[in-house]
Amino acid sequence: MVAQVINELANIVICVTTTLFYIFIFGREVKAIAKLNIIEQWMLRVGLVLPAVGSLYNVLTAQYPPTPEILINVGWASLFIWACVFHYKTFIKPKK
Repeated sequence: MVAQVINELANIVICVTTTLFYIFIFGREVKAIAKLNIIEQWMLRVGLVLPAVGSLYNVLTAQYPPTPEILINVGWASLFIWACVFHYKTFIKPKK
C-alpha cells in the first residue's frame, strides 16, 4: 500500500515536472534550443512528452509496477524536480 502511494506521487511529480520543464524550454525564446536542428528539437520534445504522458497514464490507470520500477520512478521524479528548480533559478528568475 505504501509503495503504491509512493509510486502515485512519483508519477504525479514526473508528469508535472516534465510538463513544466517543457514549458521552460519551448514556451519562451531560448537561443540554445533555437540553434538545434529540427530533429534534435523534436527529440527533446518527444523525450519530455513521453515521460509526462506515461506517468499520467500510470496515475489514471493505477498501474503498480514492481518495487525496482517504483524506485526508478522516485529517482526520475527527484531528477526532474532538481532540473526544474535549477533551470528556474539559473535561467528564468534572474531575467525578471
